[in-house]
Amino acid sequence: MKEKEGFIDYPEQQVILYVEKEDGQFGPMQTGSYISANFIDDFRNKRIALEIELRNQLISNLISPVRFYMVLEELTLSELSARSGICKSTVRKHLDPGGFAKATVKDLEHYARVFNISPANLLQVIMVHDGEQMVSQAIPENKIHTLSIHHSTTQNPFIVLTNIEEKK
Repeated sequence: MKEKEGFIDYPEQQVILYVEKEDGQFGPMQTGSYISANFIDDFRNKRIALEIELRNQLISNLISPVRFYMVLEELTLSELSARSGICKSTVRKHLDPGGFAKATVKDLEHYARVFNISPANLLQVIMVHDGEQMVSQAIPENKIHTLSIHHSTTQNPFIVLTNIEEKK
């Protein structure tokens, strides 16, 4: 690739390419990432749509929290089993709401460790009002005193919906 063909204007993520310089020699060139410049927004939009779809299935008791996080973390059944130390057949059962009802607290602790969340967060969906819409996300600790928190039940008997808005 020639040096002028390798230039991508994307300062947010820089990469080093080895390109053919104008004098015919090859050398390094710092430029923006082609993939980030052209596809990162598409990836984000698809990721947000997937999270919304999975969250709605979770609230409607169609999937369990284990399946929700497993899909979001892009883990296979085998990977989740190996990382959690829970046998595959048990993990498979925990993917459905009925099987999840039989999960032990110890199982929840193992899953939470794998998903890097607290065990309590396996049992709630946190929705934060960002001024325009409700979005699910973690709450920064420095914002906790300026927030109003309301809990409501869902069709899934194991999941509580936590709505958070900034106090006015």
